[in-house]
Amino acid sequence: MRAQESVDHTNVLKLRFGWNYQLDTYLSPLAYRGMQLGIGNEWWQPFRQDTRLGRTGRLANWAHVGRLDLRGMSQTSSARSNVIYSFGATGGWGAFYCWRWFDNRLKLHLGPYLEADFSARSHASNVNKPVSVDIAVDAMAMTGLSWSFYGKKTSYRLNYLIRTNLIGFDFMPDYWESYYELTEGVQGTARCSGHWNHHTVKHELTLDMQFPHSTWRIGAEHEYLNYGTKDLHFVRNQLSLVVGCIWNYRIKANNRL
Repeated sequence: MRAQESVDHTNVLKLRFGWNYQLDTYLSPLAYRGMQLGIGNEWWQPFRQDTRLGRTGRLANWAHVGRLDLRGMSQTSSARSNVIYSFGATGGWGAFYCWRWFDNRLKLHLGPYLEADFSARSHASNVNKPVSVDIAVDAMAMTGLSWSFYGKKTSYRLNYLIRTNLIGFDFMPDYWESYYELTEGVQGTARCSGHWNHHTVKHELTLDMQFPHSTWRIGAEHEYLNYGTKDLHFVRNQLSLVVGCIWNYRIKANNRL
């Protein structure tokens, strides 16, 4: 039997470099600023058209996306007295409905997105508790807009994408403002989270450029994160320049090795 090809997959491999602001009152009352470097991958694809769902029997306008991002950061306190080193990993998956106009050149998509975020931070100097580890899982709303336009032998696509959390769970370690205030701190616990105690907004503006033999992406990504309890809060605000490469591919099903 002849192998059938799957739907088009779009893969984006990207590098990020940018500025980072961090405030972690668990580790220090000071604000920290520095640089961050990251690598990420995302993939976009429509659902298979022979999937049975609903009255029409097809998922003709539905697609899904997956993302994985790794980041490393170094920040110096405003007093130049200490340094925080950070490592983080973020992964997620979402599905969305897509509206199309003007011969598919203008597209709007909207749907749910599930994301897990891990962050580990350490002081260069041993003060109070030098290590902080936080984990969050969020159900998010995702929407985006893209516009495609063409040159003589090239094509371009301008994209804007935004995600924000709705509800989820997060975990914070034991939080104390100082060694002498143990009774006023917060015991490490997992809790239900939302905009009232854990606020996340991530958005990006990118330009995809397709040439005769390669396709590239340039743009900017911005992330704002603010969560905590009582008077103890963590804030991460980062702006990154993004450079990536894009390729499309199909997978042949039932193809023997």
